[in-house]
Amino acid sequence: MAHRPDVLELLADDHAEAERLVAAYEATRDPERRAALAEQLLAGLERHALAEGHTLHPVVRRLLPDGEQIVAAARQRWEATAVTVRELRAAEPGSPAAEHRMSALLDQVREHAASQEGEVFAPLRERLRGRELRELGAAASRLLLDGSGGE
Repeated sequence: MAHRPDVLELLADDHAEAERLVAAYEATRDPERRAALAEQLLAGLERHALAEGHTLHPVVRRLLPDGEQIVAAARQRWEATAVTVRELRAAEPGSPAAEHRMSALLDQVREHAASQEGEVFAPLRERLRGRELRELGAAASRLLLDGSGGE
């Protein structure tokens, strides 16, 4: 039987993929490559936010003592990131404004991953069983792959 990743593994892997895209973006000066990497990162961030919102946030609210505050802070961070994404998409590629927005976005991506993995994943792993984590992982996987929840 193939390994079915749990929701925390999937989201941590998605964080790692975002970090890989960030590193690739920072490593190149080719405008076309940067534009392609930026678009890949932006699309991935939108799917990631959807997956977290539908699979992780309800569980965080239910199981963690300060779950409402954690989710509220995560949503506030996502709203700031969404603004940055819109500004980046509106900016002329390669312009100082685009570079400034991308720099802000890269910081937001790193902050998000550190916050989720440091404050949320470990407490959830202590409270959830493997089956529930895998079921949430299946739902998150659909959202991460194509943005649909199978609805």
